[in-house]
Amino acid sequence: MKYRIMVVEDHPIYLEGLTMFINEQSDLIVCGKTDNAADAMTELEKSEPHLVIVDLVLAGSSGFYLVQNIRSKWPDLKILILTMYDETRFANRLLQEGVSGYIMKDEGPENVLRAIRTILAGDTYASETIKQQILSRGTVDSPEFDLSNKELEIFQLLGEGSSVADIARILCRSPKTIQNQAHRMEGKLGNISRQALYQLARDRVRSHVMPRFPRPSETQE
Repeated sequence: MKYRIMVVEDHPIYLEGLTMFINEQSDLIVCGKTDNAADAMTELEKSEPHLVIVDLVLAGSSGFYLVQNIRSKWPDLKILILTMYDETRFANRLLQEGVSGYIMKDEGPENVLRAIRTILAGDTYASETIKQQILSRGTVDSPEFDLSNKELEIFQLLGEGSSVADIARILCRSPKTIQNQAHRMEGKLGNISRQALYQLARDRVRSHVMPRFPRPSETQE
């Protein structure tokens, strides 16, 4: 029997590479794929996967909300988060939401397979890096941990250099809503200025390199 995997990923090259890599496995097959949350819910209805892989950054929406919607409609469906987001800010929250695993994109394709098979076997997967960071959570002085999921998304996007207008478009909210949330974040982070908020966000965002899956054209040579 082949386990059915659905992939929700907004980077087209990564989506195609990951799909091909999974389909090369004797025990796995990609039964559906999409780059946005709205189509993901429809595709899930049709494809009925054993496991869904979700990126946190999606076209026109957020992986956070998709996870919540999936958990609400299919509480037993296994979810693996595969993302570039900094582990310490997101992994623990999503594991508490009920996802089955969380892995960074820079951990390589073999680790992605290990995560998939671990979850399909009924266990929860987290890399050693994630485990250590979660264990040390109580000793880390990081005020951004007090931000809500919505605020944390905005914080991450600010750190990546997105403007308020960019964030409003990405998250499908009004610029005024983003401004209001940024103002609340300033208060939670010690009544800091907007400039200080931007600087803190930039300081917290680290650069990650995506693993290189072979492109379809490379396997045809």
